[in-house]
Amino acid sequence: MRPVIGVVSAKMFFPNNNLDQYFYVGSGYVDGIARAGGIPLIMPLLGIQDPPFEKMLESLDGLIFTGGEDPAPHLYGEEPLQRLGDVEYERDLAELAIIKLALEQNKPMLGICRGMQIMNVACGGTLIQDIPSQVPGAFQHAQKGSRQYGAHKVQLQPGFVADALGTHEVLVNTSHHQAVKDVAPGFRVTGMAADGVIEAIESLDGLHVGLQWHPERMWGHDAQMLKIAEAFVARVSQTMAQKQS
Repeated sequence: MRPVIGVVSAKMFFPNNNLDQYFYVGSGYVDGIARAGGIPLIMPLLGIQDPPFEKMLESLDGLIFTGGEDPAPHLYGEEPLQRLGDVEYERDLAELAIIKLALEQNKPMLGICRGMQIMNVACGGTLIQDIPSQVPGAFQHAQKGSRQYGAHKVQLQPGFVADALGTHEVLVNTSHHQAVKDVAPGFRVTGMAADGVIEAIESLDGLHVGLQWHPERMWGHDAQMLKIAEAFVARVSQTMAQKQS
């Protein structure tokens, strides 16, 4: 049975309309999961009182958390620095609630860019608020030009990503100014750039994986990068089978 993967949405205003917000996800997330054999389902990021997240998660077999704004620093015990970007606190609260429920329900999770960061925060980790001002000698992590192609290399440690890609070094795209600082308890670093910026983490049980780059922008034309989506769908399927046995 094909697993149902919930892609957690964000909200946005359309130009010339500052009254109505719309749920959205990048098409790359959805297309990649479908191509990898899963059933993608966009999960609306509800901001209502007592949202039915628990019931919604019961219909999902795994979750993807997508890119977006900076998580609020007070959520990991810091004050906002001058170069902190936009914060969407409603989204923070909703995703923290969803991650908590997913952990309770033992759902596999894949966090991409902000998705990795909020997953790390939800589990007790911290973030670098602004790489250029806080990491001496850092690379350009806000890639200029086409973001569908790689810009810098990441060294991989044994784990989900190295197994999926079949390599210990990968060229990735990059579109972020924040990164994981202190890794959450129960997680380990499995990918790092040469400048010391953490690029991949995963839980010790391998169910929860975070990537700092954007594979969904690459896997439309990069068969190797699509293996991440395929491996995640396979991990979700394996978890389903274990629960049923």
